Amino acid sequence: MPRGSTRGSSYKALANERNYPYIAELLATVRGLDVALNRRIVQFHKTRQVQPRHGRTIPKEGQFYYRWCFSDLQTAHAFIEQFGGSLCEP
Repeated sequence: MPRGSTRGSSYKALANERNYPYIAELLATVRGLDVALNRRIVQFHKTRQVQPRHGRTIPKEGQFYYRWCFSDLQTAHAFIEQFGGSLCEP
């Protein structure tokens, strides 16, 4: 089951998206994120002293997209620049 698909985590993910409106979306495989990529994402947050905030996992056209939520646009753009993906419009 993809991350964010259980009721509790889905509620928290929605709250993150509401409270941290700059959302970066990354395409993930059915198995989830690659371990090395996940470590780089954790390090990105640590170096900026930002707590990782996950949004919902969104299915689109047979693929899954993971979301990370940020309080400011600059950090969201830095995330996208480093890892790819796209910015979701609020």
